[in-house]
Amino acid sequence: MDYYTRLNLAIQNSLNDNGLQFQLKYFDEIAKLAYIIIENTPDLELEEYSSNISLNDSIQTVTDFFNSIKPEYSYMFRNILQEKNTYDSKEDYSVKFYKIIDKEKTEEYIGQHRSNKSEVRSNGFVHIDFAENLDDIFTITHEITHKFSQPKNQTSTIKQFLGETSTITMEFLLQDYLLKNPNYNDHEIMVHKNNRLVETYDDAGAIICENILIKLYKQNNNCITKDILLNYLNSMDKNSKIYELLSTKGESYLNEIVKLGSLQFYKRQKYVIGTILASDFHNKIENNSEKTSQLCYLIDILGHTDLVADTDLKLLDTLDIPIVSNGELSISTDNIIRLSDCYKNEIDNVLSYKNTGNYKN
Repeated sequence: MDYYTRLNLAIQNSLNDNGLQFQLKYFDEIAKLAYIIIENTPDLELEEYSSNISLNDSIQTVTDFFNSIKPEYSYMFRNILQEKNTYDSKEDYSVKFYKIIDKEKTEEYIGQHRSNKSEVRSNGFVHIDFAENLDDIFTITHEITHKFSQPKNQTSTIKQFLGETSTITMEFLLQDYLLKNPNYNDHEIMVHKNNRLVETYDDAGAIICENILIKLYKQNNNCITKDILLNYLNSMDKNSKIYELLSTKGESYLNEIVKLGSLQFYKRQKYVIGTILASDFHNKIENNSEKTSQLCYLIDILGHTDLVADTDLKLLDTLDIPIVSNGELSISTDNIIRLSDCYKNEIDNVLSYKNTGNYKN
């Protein structure tokens, strides 16, 4: 089976997947958010941490941060660290910490990785990879916020679209908290947001690529060929950021689809939505600390809703989330402007440190 046959089959598999029909319904709306990210993100590269922070110190800082957001969260965090779950007839602590293996070592260890693959698992356990640097504080905060929100129903439509919104918002608020702490270097703090924006750019690029593929597939009698893709690329404005994106990363996105046999937007969209809405939440909370209650309500809704239909989204109408209207995902022109402004604030936040002596590459 040749490359383009496999590509067409992967697109067909996704379009015919009944489990993706809800995500496909809103794919064009999500693509609008991806375009905001691509159009407004400058050339950024992943950066490394140089600090050394013990795991115990990171846990204490997270405890203090949660207390600053909502004292109940600090209490919940301490309890989660102490609780045990039973799985496969074995009782173990809910939160397990694993030191990230040095890249130079060849020997593998059970449960340990060479990069951060932290996650909250469906069985209730929290796997946290740590490197004894500042990133650990962000990782623990992110994953424990997920644990606060571990839903009764894993397929909640709110979780499908907004599963990363509260956690990334917490990252942005944690950055503000750490910048007020003299124990931490400003440069190190900003590395995390820089890396978050780099990773989100990649997710946004993949979403735009797949959104274009679906349109071309349908316009050309359910068939994509190399010539169709090249003609589309050649018709674009050569000075546009989308042309630059597709020229440099389009092939890698196509290879991912062909390798995995399906489109991947449904896995990536949470991070695009999460980063964009986190910038909106961040802006609201910076200007009015009482808006933190909306974030806390979202965390609670993620954890307790049992609905799996469109009505699930209607629970969010009171939270002023600019991509939700009357139980639907719908993004108006005014809200695109609002979200673009908030996202650009986060970009400017990173760039402002790059342009000072406090930030070193």
